[in-house]
Amino acid sequence: MSFAARIALAITGAVAVALVVVAVAGGTQVRRSYLGALRGSLEARVDAMAQARAAATARTLEDMTRLARSPRMVSVVGAGDAESIGQTAVDELRGAIERLGPGTGFLVAGGLEVIAAMPGAEERLLAPMAAGSADTDGAASGVRVVDDAPYDVLRVPIEDVVEEVRIGTLVVWSPVRLPDPLVLPDGTRVQGAILADGTLFGGALGEPARATACTAFASGAPEVEVDGASGTPLLVLRRPIAGSVPAASMVAIADLAALRAAVGALLGRAALAGVAALVVGLVAAMLLGRGLSRPVERMGEAAARIERGDFAVRLPAEGAGELATLERRLNDMAAGLAMREQYRRVLDAVADPEVAAELMAGALDLGGRTQEVGILFCDIRGFTTLTERMDPVDVIAMVNEHMTLLTEVAYAHGGTVDKFVGDLIMVTFGAPKTGTDDAQRMVRCAHAMVAARARANAGASRSIEIGVGCAFGPVVAGCMGSERRLDYTVLGARVNLAARLCSKAPAMRVLVDGEARRRAGWGTYAALAPLDAKGFSGPVEAFELVMQEDHACA
Repeated sequence: MSFAARIALAITGAVAVALVVVAVAGGTQVRRSYLGALRGSLEARVDAMAQARAAATARTLEDMTRLARSPRMVSVVGAGDAESIGQTAVDELRGAIERLGPGTGFLVAGGLEVIAAMPGAEERLLAPMAAGSADTDGAASGVRVVDDAPYDVLRVPIEDVVEEVRIGTLVVWSPVRLPDPLVLPDGTRVQGAILADGTLFGGALGEPARATACTAFASGAPEVEVDGASGTPLLVLRRPIAGSVPAASMVAIADLAALRAAVGALLGRAALAGVAALVVGLVAAMLLGRGLSRPVERMGEAAARIERGDFAVRLPAEGAGELATLERRLNDMAAGLAMREQYRRVLDAVADPEVAAELMAGALDLGGRTQEVGILFCDIRGFTTLTERMDPVDVIAMVNEHMTLLTEVAYAHGGTVDKFVGDLIMVTFGAPKTGTDDAQRMVRCAHAMVAARARANAGASRSIEIGVGCAFGPVVAGCMGSERRLDYTVLGARVNLAARLCSKAPAMRVLVDGEARRRAGWGTYAALAPLDAKGFSGPVEAFELVMQEDHACA
């Protein structure tokens, strides 16, 4: 018996099983592909909801922060005049209140005590909204459930900047408003909901389904399938709201009726086609297998290239089928990774690499912390005289070349370039990461900067002379600014002292404070008469680092 005949007999004998297997496998594949595409749509819907909410929250927090920092609000809160406090908040938050819609209210709390509230605000909301206000260190947002209803709650501390004391908290709340249902091209209806305090609000779910979803989410599940009130299967997907205190999640709910219909139709067609024509079905299966294997192989090769860092890969993504949808999403993923890589490179260019790495890892925040850090300032002596007759383009080129030289020296000694200000560079040692030899590396770096500048001057058309000031001691280090625009830097008396020493340093000389000299354990120093420094109540101890003839800095 020929091989073809044996194959034919084998196929004939297995037809009955094959029909079932093909039908079940086809239904499984359709379900998997449909759910993959649907998840993408739900994730996009949740992301859109979260972005809209984040934008509205950020705008309201800006209004609140501006009010909380205004001298008018600080004065009336300090005076404890409830009527004036309420009127001031109404005047300043009018736009935010209109934007948030009916049910919006505000209060000013001192600890757990309500000092003043929005005229007409519901009495039952005041105490719950004031709860936890004393624990708010900065601007915060979250979802709070009061009387089985969810409210968006925003808090901003009111601080007397002059006295440096917190005098209260501004709280604004509004009922959570969910977006209207969305109907996808295939007829799938997507609803928005919110999960807060272990309860799911919104969405056409029966109580058993709602309880099942809440239980699944409480265990950490990102999605769950439940039966709706009418028996229709539903896919419920959640995403936590970033920064929400207490924790809350955006939820999207989609009915799977279209999926059930698609699977049922596939089973009917598969059975009919299998019974009607075995040979045609076999050929079609072979062609289908080949048609499936090629795009899957393409996607596998593309995924391997992406894994190797080739984000320029693109798939044809032709047609409107599930595989074409997956190819388009793979293309989108590659484009997104390419954009993220571009952002990372831009971040490396505009921020110190060590700070950029900490930011990418999410290790830096607005809090700040006190730590011992070495601070080095270096600027050009006689910069105005040097550049007054130069073309601005030539000035920029000269400064860039000079700063590139100093930056290479700073990185060679493990320093973190904090900022450039005109002809001045500021370098820190010990922030964001501390080390046992921070002071020594700082002094060696200062020595090396002068030496490097001296070598560069030997072959330059213009001689540039610099002065360097170093100080070591406790500072506050962290991200300063707002959540939308941050600068990592250090603040404190040691920073000011380093700047003053830099301004007093003679050309091509290094001045250090007493603490830097004691901590460095390296170098030879000449004691100077105590210096009068602006901003310091008395003379400060200062030393000059004696430069070696060979400019050794290792």
